[in-house]
Amino acid sequence: MRGLCFGAARSKPRRQEGANLLNILSDVFVFGNEKFGLCWDTSHPYLSVFGLEIYLYAIVIVFGMCMAIITAGLYFKKRGYDPYDITIYALAVIPLGVLGARAYVYIFPWSNTYTPDWSTFFDFRSGGLGIYGGVILGYLAAMVMAKIKKQDFRIVADSIMPGLFLAQSLGRWGNFFNQEAYGNLITNDYNALPNFFEWLNHGPRHGFNGYAVWIGGETGGWYQATFFYESVCTFLGFLVCVLLLTRSKHYKLGWCSAFYGIYYGIVRLVIEGFRSDSLYLYVGHIETDIKISQLVSVFAILFGVLTLCKIYRKELHALYKKMFKDDLDELSKSRWILLAVSVVFLGIGVAMCVLSATTKSVSGKGGESYLIAGVISLALCVYSALGVWSLFDRIKLYCKSCRQNNVPAENWQSPYEKTLTQVICYGAAIALLLGFGLFSLVRWGIIGGIPNGTVLFVLCLLCIAAIAVWKFAPSIKTLLKLAETRGATRAKCDCGAEYDCNLNKFLLFLFPPKTYLDYGVEHLKPYVDPDKGKRAAKKKSAPTEAPSQDDTESHSDD
Repeated sequence: MRGLCFGAARSKPRRQEGANLLNILSDVFVFGNEKFGLCWDTSHPYLSVFGLEIYLYAIVIVFGMCMAIITAGLYFKKRGYDPYDITIYALAVIPLGVLGARAYVYIFPWSNTYTPDWSTFFDFRSGGLGIYGGVILGYLAAMVMAKIKKQDFRIVADSIMPGLFLAQSLGRWGNFFNQEAYGNLITNDYNALPNFFEWLNHGPRHGFNGYAVWIGGETGGWYQATFFYESVCTFLGFLVCVLLLTRSKHYKLGWCSAFYGIYYGIVRLVIEGFRSDSLYLYVGHIETDIKISQLVSVFAILFGVLTLCKIYRKELHALYKKMFKDDLDELSKSRWILLAVSVVFLGIGVAMCVLSATTKSVSGKGGESYLIAGVISLALCVYSALGVWSLFDRIKLYCKSCRQNNVPAENWQSPYEKTLTQVICYGAAIALLLGFGLFSLVRWGIIGGIPNGTVLFVLCLLCIAAIAVWKFAPSIKTLLKLAETRGATRAKCDCGAEYDCNLNKFLLFLFPPKTYLDYGVEHLKPYVDPDKGKRAAKKKSAPTEAPSQDDTESHSDD
């Protein structure tokens, strides 16, 4: 392997004395010594510092992180938070984000013949990071930190998203240096396409021309430069956040988070289809035909859409309400609309399951993507059916004679009933997670010998711990302090009619009364350093010294 090193001593044949300076610098490129130099002509370019090889991949990733921190700090200040708070978030988000990105490539192996060796998990120099894993765990870490610091997570998330776009755009160039994250083969002929880096390489190494990237050294080929496509798209996302969204007069909290989920989800969904080095979803030893990053992209898009729906929930409900003459008419007709939606999801779910079975019987493999879509559709069908049941239950609140709701939302259930329902539901969730975790440990981890079976069990335990700490334990503590009371079971209307209004408490847990949060930023003011204000006030209140007699005489002489 030819080594083109900045500062690394290499034995090379001498050039003819007539060679020009450019050729000498391009071929030899010797500055300094092996204690400090940049080695380029290798599969993993690195900066050598006192013999330690620092890969350019790592330098680019760290530089992207620094730019993300600086950008987030600026938006913290703009939204009224101390910009130095971002360093506290960074101390939690970055380490956990790196661990999440590392776990992503271990949980989802490259092939069914490859079993990840978890003993090498902390050997970060061996490579292997998945951006989605870092984003997910970093997002959760920021959420926990916001709760601890009692700050509005919507402000925190929207402040981080522009910098996240920028960090991803810069970080993708680390994939170029490591010769990864590329697409399909275009040609094996090196001379078929230009190489912008040929002046530096003098050969087929790290070739790039905007459309394609050269992978594999002397015996490689030109592949689609998907890392560059994504780098450009994420940089455009950064520009949209900085120049359009955050500067809009109609800006609302959550815009940047929703935009990230929808925009990056679509970008990754499309670009991942071109990549030839993708991670696939595995169920036990069975390799599915689902690229895991495309599946996560679908959920990211849904997250963005749901975030927008939460932001504009009041406006959407106001538009929907115009279709009906009163509240009771809205409830009555919404039952049948939602029932139709539930039937559609049921039809889609059954059709996807049939397609999955047909594909597997014809080709002997595949069809897992249809099965996943079918399972998701059936889950939405069940949720919609529960929504229909809830709407039937809410009609109890209205008088059949005068069509009025005589029970305010705070009387639908007592605090005791609400907390007791929460304890039961959170306890059931913990039991389900524990059961699934044990199944994964025994069936896949012990019997199947798959390390990820044990990992899934650990993840279930972490989810159980989170629910227990943040939801279950506080609910029990609150329940013990409350007296046993009941909500309204019967209501009396102004027309004199009495009727039963006892609602199902578990349906109230799943579908609580409508609340409209304020997503506006009009009340947010830029952060002002209190110490700076004190120093300015102290300076202003300090007595001014009277000029001396000598100074007065010197001025008069002038």
